[in-house]
Amino acid sequence: MGIVKKQVYKNTMVSYAGMAIAYINTILLFPFFITNEQYGLYNLLINMSVLYSLVASFGIPGVIAKYFPFYRTADRKHNGFMHWTAGLSLLGFVVLTGLFVLLRPVILAAYIKNSPLFVKYYYYLIPLAFFTVVFNYLEITGRIIYKTIFSSFLRDVLVRLITTALLVMMALKWLNFDGFIVLYIASWGVISVLLMISLFISGEFSHRLDDLKFSGIKKSEALNYGLFTFISVAIYVFLQKVDVVMLSSMAGDAIQGVYSWYFNIAVVISVPAQALSRTTYQIVADSWKSKDMQNIAGIYRKTSIIQMVIGCLLFVGIIINKNNLLGIVHDPEKSAQFNVIIVIGLGFLVDITGGLNTYIVTTSHKYKLVTLFVLFASVFSIGLNYLLIPGYKGMGAAIAYLVTMILLNFCTWFYIKYRFKMQPFDHKHLLIILISAASFFVGKYLWLMPNLYLDIMVRSGITALVYVIITYYCHISDDLNEKIDSILSKVKGILR
Repeated sequence: MGIVKKQVYKNTMVSYAGMAIAYINTILLFPFFITNEQYGLYNLLINMSVLYSLVASFGIPGVIAKYFPFYRTADRKHNGFMHWTAGLSLLGFVVLTGLFVLLRPVILAAYIKNSPLFVKYYYYLIPLAFFTVVFNYLEITGRIIYKTIFSSFLRDVLVRLITTALLVMMALKWLNFDGFIVLYIASWGVISVLLMISLFISGEFSHRLDDLKFSGIKKSEALNYGLFTFISVAIYVFLQKVDVVMLSSMAGDAIQGVYSWYFNIAVVISVPAQALSRTTYQIVADSWKSKDMQNIAGIYRKTSIIQMVIGCLLFVGIIINKNNLLGIVHDPEKSAQFNVIIVIGLGFLVDITGGLNTYIVTTSHKYKLVTLFVLFASVFSIGLNYLLIPGYKGMGAAIAYLVTMILLNFCTWFYIKYRFKMQPFDHKHLLIILISAASFFVGKYLWLMPNLYLDIMVRSGITALVYVIITYYCHISDDLNEKIDSILSKVKGILR
């Protein structure tokens, strides 16, 4: 767990720094300088570019994560494995882009009525998806050599700082919405180039290639794995995006914009899971290679606990600041739909508390089952969204997301428990729920501060202090207690 702790703490710091910037953008800038409809389009482009890039990459990131340990060599050429995977990624993007252009009338038919802005910005998806493919490839390349901090900084901090600058430029009338979208797409090109330079400097990879036929690579085995992981990962990500895609088509960009605004606030709950996954995924893959089941079980249990601890604290923090949040934006449409964020937040909590459910099965020899799980969940989610969105709009999409996350995580948890005889849950998870409830009532019934921003700081600070103290003395997480003890020791040393 040494590598996990070191990189996870750094990744978490970077992720929360990025989330702080994202909150400034989401709460203090976006609502005042672009309309709900424009914000809906912005989120639609981002979500569709993620899906686009996933299909284009054809499961190559998963292939790299699983098979790189088998092809790694001391001469840094790695049997041409990285060149081969890069070529496949590029080929996949070219093929999909051709289909994207040819199928334009079919795709736009679903959006032309309720999302006219998407019709205008349709082709903007191509460069955004390309940069996303490149960055994702380079990011997984960094992960396999346990260099994850810089890529996290680029995606979570730098892109969001650039977005902040672009929004300020819009506020000053130096930039219109068209310019904002163009420069936002360009920012992904910038971070891709910076990450490429970083990996080149690392000295872990050689650009030289001796075998143009890549004869040392078991292509059929790797591609077979890539196909199944591509389907499972693509569908899993689709589950995270289907609500946005269907809301724009069935209810319009304005309603989707409000929903996405709440979704982007609630996404902070998943930050600990995102930080952990950047390191633990590769460790679990390596553990499967050495058949170290004890290590997998230990990481599984610890990640579930720590993700639930942090996630519940963040969920409580969002709910107790309802009046403050709505007081900042003064938007009747957002005020009327606040309960959407509660349902979305519960969906995130369910997903992150499952810990490494999907990762464990995906990196095992039973990886094909993940495809079946997520395929079933995807069909279920699409059907539920189709039934609920017409009558309940954003709340319907939120309910569909929550129910789907419960179903998917239960299936993967049950299979891991049955097949591999491991599962992460014990009485501590129940204690976390009780601690969260107690902290919620403390935060909810605190006296009201005269200033809105002062109230956020005091209410959140006192609630967090109560939560952390109870969690610490209940010994919920050894890793968390160890970190708190380390901080207290340093503070005592300074005060002496």
